[in-house]
Amino acid sequence: MSSEDFEMVTRTTYLAGCSHTPVYQGLIDSMEQYKQDLIEFGNPWDSWVQKVSEVKELFARLINADPEEVAPHFSVSSAFGALLSAFEYSRKNELVISDMEYPTSNHVLLGQEKFGAKVITLKNRNYRIEPEDYKKVINPKTRLVSAVHVSSLNGFLQNVKQIGEYAHSGNSEIYVDAYQSIGNVPIDVKKMDMDYLTAGTLKYLLGLPGLAFLYVRKELIKNLEPAYIGWFSQKDPFQFGAEKLEYADSADRFQSGTWAIPALYASITGLKVILKKGVPSIREKITSLTRKAMDLGSELGLKTISPENDEERGAMVSFVVNEPHQMENRLRSEGIITSSRGIGLRIAPHFYNTGEDIEKAVRRIAEMNSGK
Repeated sequence: MSSEDFEMVTRTTYLAGCSHTPVYQGLIDSMEQYKQDLIEFGNPWDSWVQKVSEVKELFARLINADPEEVAPHFSVSSAFGALLSAFEYSRKNELVISDMEYPTSNHVLLGQEKFGAKVITLKNRNYRIEPEDYKKVINPKTRLVSAVHVSSLNGFLQNVKQIGEYAHSGNSEIYVDAYQSIGNVPIDVKKMDMDYLTAGTLKYLLGLPGLAFLYVRKELIKNLEPAYIGWFSQKDPFQFGAEKLEYADSADRFQSGTWAIPALYASITGLKVILKKGVPSIREKITSLTRKAMDLGSELGLKTISPENDEERGAMVSFVVNEPHQMENRLRSEGIITSSRGIGLRIAPHFYNTGEDIEKAVRRIAEMNSGK
C-alpha cells in the first residue's frame, strides 16, 4: 500500500480508516519529535501553545472557517457536551436527531433532558434518513437539529446543506457530526451554512486519539456561555482566585483543560498530508474504491446496507455477514484490517489504498461468509 510520498509502515491490508489511523512514517516521526522535545526541553509550553494555534489554523483551512471559530477538544463527545452546556431551553426546547448518528450524539442530547430539553429521534428506513424527515418535525420549539454528515453504520452521506436550510427556515440551528466525512468529503462550513460542527483527528485525518475540534459560527459565539469549561476557556487562563467568568471572545471559550499533547504533534502532520493531497482528489479516489467494493461484493453474492448511489456514500461499505465481529478478528489474523459495526462488516478505504486491497478483502469476506 502506498500513495506517492505517503509511506505506510503497517504490514497489513488496512481498510479501517473509519476506526483508526494506520501507522505511517509521518506519524512515527511526529511521535519521535514529541519524545525528543520532552528529552531536550522538558516542558516546552510555549511550543505547545504554538502547536495549538497551528492545528486550529490547519483545521480551519480544511473546512473554510476562521481559526477563531474553532476550539480544540479531547473528543467529539466532550466538544458536543461543551457546546450544549451553553444552551437553555425556556423558549425552544426540542432537539432533533436520528438513529443513524454515532451513539454519543444521542447520549449527549438525552443528557440535556435533565435541563428541560426534549429529544425527538427520527427512525431510519432502510438505513437512510431523508431531509424531508427532518422538515416534518421542525417547529417553533425546535432549538437544534443534529444531522450526522456520514453515518458510521453504513456510510450514508446526508445532504446536510438541505437539512440546514430546513432548520434555518424554522428559526432553529444545525449541528453536524463530521467525524466520518472530514478528510474524505469536501466540507465548506460557509457554503453549507453550518452553525456548529465537530470532527476528530483519529480516523481520516491521520492523527491520534485525544484531539477533536468544535466549530461555532462566529456570529453565535458571543451569545453562548458554556458551563462545561476549563482554564483555557477564559481571557486570562492563569488568573488565580477568579470570582467571575470572563470568557474568551473566540470559540476558545468552549475549551477545557490541558490538551493531549502527543495528538497535537500527530494531527499537525496528518492535516498537512490531507491538505496537500486535497480533499476533492481524495474523495474521487475513495469513491472509485468503494464503487469497486460494491460491484465486486454484489458479484460475489454479498449483501450491503450501504447506499448504492456514489453521491450518497461516504468512505465506507458495510457488508452484511455472519458474526461480523468474529469475522473482523479472523481477517485481522490474516493481515486484513476491517471494522465491524452492528450487523455489518465495514471496509473503509482512504487515498493510500489500491484496487488490489479492495479485491483481496472483498473476496476473502465473501469466502468466509460462505463458510470457507
